[in-house]
Amino acid sequence: MKMKIIIAVSGLALAATVQAGEEASAKQVIAAPPAPSCLWSWFAGGSLGVIDGDDWDEEIYTLHIGKERKCVGDKCSQAIYLEVGYTESDFVEQETSGSVSVIETTTTRTDIDIIPITLNYKYECELADNLNWYAGAGAGIALVDVDIETSISGGNGGPTSESDDDTAFYGHIFAGLVYNVSDTIEIFGGARLIFMDDVLGEESPLDEEVHYELGARYNF
Repeated sequence: MKMKIIIAVSGLALAATVQAGEEASAKQVIAAPPAPSCLWSWFAGGSLGVIDGDDWDEEIYTLHIGKERKCVGDKCSQAIYLEVGYTESDFVEQETSGSVSVIETTTTRTDIDIIPITLNYKYECELADNLNWYAGAGAGIALVDVDIETSISGGNGGPTSESDDDTAFYGHIFAGLVYNVSDTIEIFGGARLIFMDDVLGEESPLDEEVHYELGARYNF
């Protein structure tokens, strides 16, 4: 009788041990993996600015989209983004020639459109509560389109027009401040120094000009 009781108790203990092991194994299988320490997230934004220089004093608009890498416990982040800009200039020149009896006035209207397309890198760090500083650089191309219309008054010449286009290297370095309105919306402002190759055989109107901007960005 004692032997039967001992065998029964041993069987129950063994069954309990096996069941506990199975439950522990099941818990280990369904355990959630640790969260990654660094994440990439998408963002999109744009800015309104002005190019202030001797050769170009016009507004410029930009749109961009890219990804930002943030790590847990790190107060700095890195981002890569594609940006497209647009600026234009429309100016008129007049020249008068001829004799006393016949005076001709030549009016030349020139319209220049420039579309910069760059791939940019941005490094950003916390400066104070909700306030960050950033710096970076970008490089790409600028699509340039020029339309020239010439008209002559007081003479026999009629209006003429011509157009041409070119592609040139375009780059910039930039820095500024970011204010985080919320977890998803931020406002930024800063300045860029532009580098641009010559176009259509002429000196670039944007080379070494300063681009001031104010913009907003949405983080997905």
